[in-house]
Amino acid sequence: MKNTVSCLSVIVMSLLLTGSTTSGEAKLSVDELVAKHLESIGTPEARAAVKSRAAQGAVAFNERISGSVHLDGTALLLSKGPMLKCAFQFNSPQYRGEQFVFDGKAVQVALIDQQSRSALGNFLVSEPEILEEGLWGGTLSMGWPLLDVKAMKAKLKSEGLRKIEGQGLYEVTYISQKGSRNGELSIHFYFEPNTLHHVMTIYRLSATTDTASEGEAQASGSGTRTTTVTELFSDFHDVDGVTLPEQWEMRLRVEPGKAQEFQWKAAFSAVAHNRF
Repeated sequence: MKNTVSCLSVIVMSLLLTGSTTSGEAKLSVDELVAKHLESIGTPEARAAVKSRAAQGAVAFNERISGSVHLDGTALLLSKGPMLKCAFQFNSPQYRGEQFVFDGKAVQVALIDQQSRSALGNFLVSEPEILEEGLWGGTLSMGWPLLDVKAMKAKLKSEGLRKIEGQGLYEVTYISQKGSRNGELSIHFYFEPNTLHHVMTIYRLSATTDTASEGEAQASGSGTRTTTVTELFSDFHDVDGVTLPEQWEMRLRVEPGKAQEFQWKAAFSAVAHNRF
């Protein structure tokens, strides 16, 4: 799995959605894919037994284009029902970290200084449905919509196998309940064929420059700015009968104009269930 995700990381920011669809492979229906994905997490009894999750570990931040910034810090993820709190903390006055919260009613994204949010914070506060609908964090989140498609009213479309650098992944289009208010947002889930583990989500927001969120780089002149956020999941391990990723990588790229690309890599060393 680590090798699979490493290959994906090399090309993910060139928009994997442009990859070709494999031929000669049986196309799983959405129902079949979801059922096999749930089996990859655990038995119905094991999944039902987990009511809350706390994950702790380390996180590294990198500015990828210039390579001028690297920070190491701590990562915390708390989840119960639809509620989620994700916090990254760095011991740096220039960038103290991130905090994303959905309390079951509203999304809250912390400022990184007295006036502004980071590019990732801007993206999540402008697209609150990502946290509200349980997408952020994939299967690490107790609100992951595929855990109960009917209750979550998840709208899914199976796209078959997508070949990426010679590796086939099942692609599923997710249609948000609310939709973006800031442009055209596409959301795609990717699953490893042999295990049906969820290994990647790609969010791509295309917006005209006059509807852009605060703090993001402006494209040159008029036109469309694209923000691509990718989540990568790897290093799956059993915890209390459910299989979860211990590695969670997030990448954000904004273009055209002066391109920005940032990376957060979280590694969870301790995961506990039903402690709160």
